[in-house]
Amino acid sequence: MTCSLLILNGSAPGTTLRLDTTKTEFTIGRHRTRDLQLDDERVSRLHAKICYQSGNWHMEDCGSTNGTVVNSQSVDHSILEAGDLIRIGDRLILFVKNTSDETPDSAEPIQFNSTKLFGRIPSDGDPVDSSLATTMSRVVRDLTVLCRLANQLHQRSSTSSLVSVAVEALVDGIAADTVSGWLVGPDGRLRRVADWGNDDESGDDHLLASLAVEKNEVIRLENPIRSVEETIDDVQELMATDAGLAIGIPIPGRDTCRGAIECRRLPDRKPFSSSDLDFSVVVAHQTGSALENLEHRERLEQANQELRQRIHSQTSLTGTSPSMQNVLDQIARVGPTDSTVLILGESGTGKELVARSIHDLSRHSEGPFIAVNCAAFSESLLESELFGHEAGAFTGADRRRLGQFERAHRGTIFLDEVGEMTSSCQAKLLRLLEGHPFERVGGQETVSVSVRVVAATHRDLADLARQGKFREDLFYRLRVIDMHLPPLRERDDDVIELAAQFLDHFIRQIGRGPRRLSQIALDAIRRYEWPGNVRELKNSVERAVVLSRSDEIMPIDLGIPQIDTGTEDPPELIPLKDAERKHIDYVLWKVGGNKTEACRVLGISRATLYAKLNDD
Repeated sequence: MTCSLLILNGSAPGTTLRLDTTKTEFTIGRHRTRDLQLDDERVSRLHAKICYQSGNWHMEDCGSTNGTVVNSQSVDHSILEAGDLIRIGDRLILFVKNTSDETPDSAEPIQFNSTKLFGRIPSDGDPVDSSLATTMSRVVRDLTVLCRLANQLHQRSSTSSLVSVAVEALVDGIAADTVSGWLVGPDGRLRRVADWGNDDESGDDHLLASLAVEKNEVIRLENPIRSVEETIDDVQELMATDAGLAIGIPIPGRDTCRGAIECRRLPDRKPFSSSDLDFSVVVAHQTGSALENLEHRERLEQANQELRQRIHSQTSLTGTSPSMQNVLDQIARVGPTDSTVLILGESGTGKELVARSIHDLSRHSEGPFIAVNCAAFSESLLESELFGHEAGAFTGADRRRLGQFERAHRGTIFLDEVGEMTSSCQAKLLRLLEGHPFERVGGQETVSVSVRVVAATHRDLADLARQGKFREDLFYRLRVIDMHLPPLRERDDDVIELAAQFLDHFIRQIGRGPRRLSQIALDAIRRYEWPGNVRELKNSVERAVVLSRSDEIMPIDLGIPQIDTGTEDPPELIPLKDAERKHIDYVLWKVGGNKTEACRVLGISRATLYAKLNDD
């Protein structure tokens, strides 16, 4: 069975090109030598070609300026099926199967009987049924306008421009003299967001739109309403008519009517037909769906932005000490490059935060950030976790699983505790860092990824390499750039800044807790060694926020030992007021924050205690 290309619009709708399987290819373009010539300036001289291969018709774009679209998808090559709608420039072309296999003597475009459907007169001079011609011409025109509307609605990024597109479609589709689009505002009132053809006097009249929104159904009036003062006692009777000179179409929403579109014709013209009403309803429904999608996308973008800001505030590096400023300077220099980075430091110093900061500054920042703790997997599972596996690769592998390297494609992968990696994983990682593809466990298909690798460890990799427990070549490949994170005990007053930051974070998260760190708690935080580094400090502050019973955090709330100051140098000379405050803090710490017991020990009233605590 042969096929044909049928032009649906333009200056010669109904022009048909029969495709002959015996011919090598058929060309489409603006030049007169093409097998199918299109009279459109957006069409290239040689725009596309169609070939018959292996039992199928193939469409191929010939490097055109504006591209070729098949079923709303831009394509370079596509296998055509019956009913496919092709758009080249502004011309719509339908790919159809012929009902007859008769082959004409030439491959020139011919005027099939389908041209009768567009109101043409056959060559023998016999007239065509005008109603059928009008109906089919209307169908083609409506389809063209609706296709263009769907494409433009998808491209709009504001409600006003979106409704304006719908108004323009109604002007083209039903030939209205005036069209205006109204949306329900936050205060429940209608506001005009788009209009066409209205003068200044009638532009604010939205009685018809108000009725459509109120009743949530199409309003049809035989005579156009001239002003809002005009009586409409007979609206129900007028709504029963099949046609009218003014129509109001509600714009549907998910839960309620979002607005309405008014369309009017002058009294000396024919009224709107039922087909006009059907077309208008379709446009209004497409507009309502597009508005819902636009608002949903805006909500998602806002939520995504807020989430990014929240994550950034929680994962941003804090510190003004010289050692930390040196780390931040290294991150600023390394981040924009593609170099592999090895982060060294004790557990809990924030190696993952550094890796994420490097990712945020890199060209991979829009891609995923994948963190893998190599010490958390057994030797048999780590390779599968990193590189994935095929179904049947081992017991329990009932399906293919993508590895973390594939998931991190066009992003960054952070390999924490890389010193715990198995020898087989080390070999695969080395090949990947050298630019080679890899295979999933149990598979033969090669996989190539574009990933930036950031590794971290608290162990001495150089010593492990000397002992033969870590590949020396991988060690040097990982440490293209190495960064050393200082422990918390070497970061001066950064510990106080971090503690205050964690306190504010957990108060917001839990919704309650002490408002400040007491002076004795600050002294204890400064003196404590913090062997668990930043992670231990964060956990201690969270514990204090949850368990503290007073407005101030005491050392006992943090769960850190009290520092014995008996062997220290004599205390500095301070005012009596400061000494009194320190003694009060000490008593509160000893009684576990119990203010009643503290008042008993100090021999003062509760009001006096609060006054002294609040006296800054």
